[in-house]
Amino acid sequence: MLARANHKGQGPLEHMTTRQPTNQDLGDAVRELRKARGMTLEVLASAAGMHVTYLSRVERAHSSPTWEKIVALAGALDVPPSAIATAAEAQAAASRRTA
Repeated sequence: MLARANHKGQGPLEHMTTRQPTNQDLGDAVRELRKARGMTLEVLASAAGMHVTYLSRVERAHSSPTWEKIVALAGALDVPPSAIATAAEAQAAASRRTA
């Protein structure tokens, strides 16, 4: 179901002035979570059941992970998938502050 315009005639997202997280923010968030746990690319990739090259591409924003890959990464990082989204949002907020 799509959200309707509000009483001022704006669409559901027109009031948002903040930058939404990008693939770069997602990759930076995964890297930050991985490093905070002292994990190498190889260790996290193995634990998440993916190739190290793919994980490297995700961290560099050269690949967009599916929901299944995000869930696998979250499991390997021992965090809920929402923690990855929250970390990506924090990366986007930090980018806004420095822009």
